[in-house]
Amino acid sequence: MKVFRVLLTTAITLFILAGNAVSDNSDRVSQFVLPSGIQVRIVEASCEGAGTVCQTRGKIAAGVFLGESPLTYLKEITITNKGKTYRLDTSGMFNAWGNRPLEYPGVIRYFGGYCDERTCVVRGIFADAALTYVAEWVVVDGVQERTTLTGSQDVVNVFMKNIDAANLH
Repeated sequence: MKVFRVLLTTAITLFILAGNAVSDNSDRVSQFVLPSGIQVRIVEASCEGAGTVCQTRGKIAAGVFLGESPLTYLKEITITNKGKTYRLDTSGMFNAWGNRPLEYPGVIRYFGGYCDERTCVVRGIFADAALTYVAEWVVVDGVQERTTLTGSQDVVNVFMKNIDAANLH
C-alpha cells in the first residue's frame, strides 16, 4: 500500500509538472467586460516553439503578410454571459491582440457584442494598420460558429462603426 501511495504521489507530481510545462508562461491573457455585460478572455501565445499551430501552409492567414511567419497566435477566446461560457473558434488568427486595451474611449472599441436568452453575437477587431482584420461569432443554443473572418476594408469599416452588432437584435 505504501508503494502504491508513493507511485501515485509521483504520478500526480509528474502530471502537474507536465501541465505547467504545457501552459507556457509567455501566454498573454487579456480579460475585460463589455458594456453589455459579456465577460471576454483572450489568450494569445508566442509562435516560438509552437510547432504546427503557427504554420500557415501557404494559406492567407489573418494578421500575417504573405510570405512572413506569424509572431503570435490566438490560443483561446472565451465569452461568459449569465454563468454560461463558450469557447470561440480562433483557428487561423495570428498577431491579433498584443497588449491593447479593450478601447480608446471616444475613438474605438475593439470588441463588442450582446446576448439574449438563446443567442450571443460578438465581434472583434484584431491586428493593426494594414493588417487589420475582423471576426464575428454567433452562439445559438450553446452552439458557436465563426461567421466572419476577413481583412476586407469594407467589412472592417462596418465593424469599427458597429462593434456591438446592435442592428442584429
